[in-house]
Amino acid sequence: MGKTVMIVDDQLGIRLLLEEIVKGEGYQVVTAENGKEALDKIEKSKPDLLIIDFKLPIMDGFAVLNHLDQLGEKIPAIIMSGLAEEAAAKVKDLPMVKEVFAKPFDVEDARKHINRLLN
Repeated sequence: MGKTVMIVDDQLGIRLLLEEIVKGEGYQVVTAENGKEALDKIEKSKPDLLIIDFKLPIMDGFAVLNHLDQLGEKIPAIIMSGLAEEAAAKVKDLPMVKEVFAKPFDVEDARKHINRLLN
């Protein structure tokens, strides 16, 4: 079975764009609209990469990553934010965060980073 990427964003358009990129590279995709849904699905899907928005309803991206870190999860993560500098400053001590994407992001850059983190 191939590698799985979880995409977590409350904006349908962003989820669909990232899903198209990820599937186009041959990876499986699991999506979630908010942090709580992401945590519920992570346990079942065991993703190889997490792409998560910083600002989410119910439970934000930082809270999700912090929770996973406390559980000892080592899933590499890309965090996305319209406020990339603020997000980067807040998550800098979480070892699972490998990249911070500023929204809007460049599709080719996203593709390169996703492939680099999965290979």
